[in-house]
Amino acid sequence: MATWTHSLGRISRAAACRASANVATVDVIIVNWNDRTRTPAAIDSLLALGEVAHELGFVHIVVSDNGSTDGSLPLLRERFGERITIVENGANLGFGAGVNRAVPAGTAPFIFLLNPDASVRDGALQELVSFMQQRPRCAIAGPKIYEEDGSLAGSCGEFDSWSGAFLRSSAWGEWPPLRRYANGASLREWDYHSPRRVDLVIGAALMIRRNVLERVGLFDERFFMYHEEVDLAKRVAEAGYEVWYVPSAEATHAGQGSSGGKNVERYKRESRRKYWVKHYGLMWYYSLSAALAARYVLYAGALVGSALLARRLLAR
Repeated sequence: MATWTHSLGRISRAAACRASANVATVDVIIVNWNDRTRTPAAIDSLLALGEVAHELGFVHIVVSDNGSTDGSLPLLRERFGERITIVENGANLGFGAGVNRAVPAGTAPFIFLLNPDASVRDGALQELVSFMQQRPRCAIAGPKIYEEDGSLAGSCGEFDSWSGAFLRSSAWGEWPPLRRYANGASLREWDYHSPRRVDLVIGAALMIRRNVLERVGLFDERFFMYHEEVDLAKRVAEAGYEVWYVPSAEATHAGQGSSGGKNVERYKRESRRKYWVKHYGLMWYYSLSAALAARYVLYAGALVGSALLARRLLAR
């Protein structure tokens, strides 16, 4: 069984008292780890929003610091003072655990998760709140997300099915007639310009109802990074709630930020394994692992064969 920790860590006292006196509509949580450049930029982008600047108390910003050693905390305190609440975790707990420590620092009915390397465009938070208020069963909503170069980023997705995961893990997924089923055809062929009920939205920028989060449980801290929002969306769906993609709300995401550099692929692989085992069982995971291993063997054989053929041709 997973354990979800509810302890606060150390919270900036003045900011916490201010937040409790003025109940915000949205608690924005940013998890910081040694990102003294992007985290302040993300906060600046929030404070510059018209909906924040003109509606005092609409947003309460909480920074959950995972034991940064790059001077982030002194910089944030000096630059933003009582305009933000800081939760000090003392160590790098991972994304989900960092969020969990910050949740009790606010009381707003909506919680918005924002990566340090992401920013929301003017009106986005209000759009998400209004959309969710009109749909009581909508527990999670995510904006349309753009890359820094202006291209459309992947903002939402589908839960893994055994067939789709098997095709992606095996060589069969490369066969053109099956490739569309391996990669979530219904979402790939959709224009992303209209609201849509989806299985999940990415955790770089998403809104969730506090009361639903309290009901289904906080992030599973066994996921250090990646797939924690997929697991949460799965539990939300199992509890009878909905997840929506809302393109009228827009955000920009640079990607990766301070997420671990060269360890990113390892984190993704480990979290994917934990998710598969948790929700589908060991046999499901082992069958996919076998398919993936077979794919690597086939690729290795093809590379060796190509190298031998090239050597023979050069020897003529």
